[in-house]
Amino acid sequence: NAAGPGRAYLGEDDGVFGGLDFARSLRALSPPGLTNEDSYFEEKLGTTFLFGQRPEADLDELNGLFATVGFPQRDPTRLKRALVNSHHIVWCVVKDGNKNRSTHPGQCVGFARATSDTVFYATIWDVVVSPKWQGCGIGRGMVQRLVDKLVKEDIHNITLYTEPAVEGLYRTIGFETMDTATGMAFRHQRNARRVRGSQDTTR
Repeated sequence: NAAGPGRAYLGEDDGVFGGLDFARSLRALSPPGLTNEDSYFEEKLGTTFLFGQRPEADLDELNGLFATVGFPQRDPTRLKRALVNSHHIVWCVVKDGNKNRSTHPGQCVGFARATSDTVFYATIWDVVVSPKWQGCGIGRGMVQRLVDKLVKEDIHNITLYTEPAVEGLYRTIGFETMDTATGMAFRHQRNARRVRGSQDTTR
């Protein structure tokens, strides 16, 4: 489907389903709405969403947040590099004046990020909410705001990985399983062990 003489390439092959343009039907749609506006999180929860790198962010605190939900701890140097190379980052932090005694102003209680080629594809990663703050709509709010930013940038193929327990949440936001595609991952350490094991059996 390359563009012919005098024809602009319209991106018919930029979809994720074996060349099908899955985004074709989405491009005419407006960005998805937000279940709760910022005022809800600021006034009801005493939190606010911040976007971007936040150089002052405490990476040890972020790693601690990951640990509360069973995410692996990341080397701070590599974690910082991952943040720098992210396309969008959203933090949910506690505002000054919050009366919740288990938190402190500026504490990060929610986090999510997206990587992207800035044209066709984006993937949302590391969606995490402190267990004490789950059920308040923070996770949904972060993902909706990332999707909103990406769609407004004309990026319509947005993917994420999720556990079965929270799959329903993402469906309510508009995500769906890819029936005609299978997600696969190359895991270097696992493959290295597999190769070493196969070598051992040949000795």
